[in-house]
Amino acid sequence: MALALYGTKVGMTRIYDGDTAIAVTVVEVQSNDVVEVKTGEKHGYAALKVAVGPRKRKPTKALAGEYKKADVAPRRFLREIPLVEGAEIGRKLTVEILEVGKIVDVVGQTKGRGFTGVMKRHNFSGHKATHGTSKHRGPGSIGCRMDPGKVFKNKRMAGHYGDEQVTVRNLTIVSVDKDKNLVVLKGAIPGPNGGLVAIKQH
Repeated sequence: MALALYGTKVGMTRIYDGDTAIAVTVVEVQSNDVVEVKTGEKHGYAALKVAVGPRKRKPTKALAGEYKKADVAPRRFLREIPLVEGAEIGRKLTVEILEVGKIVDVVGQTKGRGFTGVMKRHNFSGHKATHGTSKHRGPGSIGCRMDPGKVFKNKRMAGHYGDEQVTVRNLTIVSVDKDKNLVVLKGAIPGPNGGLVAIKQH
């Protein structure tokens, strides 16, 4: 059964397996509080709506009413996760449902880097850094006036870079700290420290 939990990225560190250093990422998974149980009869699909993340500001009246109805303290985000057996409104889902050694996918929002050039955005090598070159970091030719006489769609050019949803697959759960609500994953995950990420265990 597929499981999913939301947490916030704490940062990266390393652990040692003998003399081998392994890069790991620490994720803090505060309890995912169930606000609503969605069913196939009523909503057309089965899922859980959960409140996650630290509270940042006062919720709107509509959201405050939703939290009050479920008797759940207001949180920063409302997200949906797959149905968990025995889940009911008000239940708190914690790191206890995750298993050490299992393979997970992590979904996060990458850092936004604004408008960047082709060297940073697409890893272009750039032009020669010698005499006679006036555009060292430019993209070079992007087409010509002959047939078809246009710039094709999806041409790699300068533009907005980052701030997109990225999924990193097949990461291993190294350890789970139930007392501190921490999950240690092998490898790197997208997003800045403090960013919201979804851990999906298969």
